[in-house]
Amino acid sequence: MKPRTRRLFLGREGYRRRRAADATRVVMAAFALAALLPPIWLPQYFSYALGTVWLAATWSLTILATAALHRILTQPPAEDEDDA
Repeated sequence: MKPRTRRLFLGREGYRRRRAADATRVVMAAFALAALLPPIWLPQYFSYALGTVWLAATWSLTILATAALHRILTQPPAEDEDDA
């Protein structure tokens, strides 16, 4: 009986799913920095009204990006003939 050898490379679908999972870990920190650093560095440009709009816009973008990545991750994996 021949021993099973480990595959050296992942299929494309598996690789993309792992990179999407990595992106979900990074997206929250990246958008938190995008929301908080500009008002801290330039407080004169981010008054009460503009600061509120900035926070709402970055929060909305965070939600949209997370939803898009969640949709990618929850799709059933496609059957790849190379994964056999």
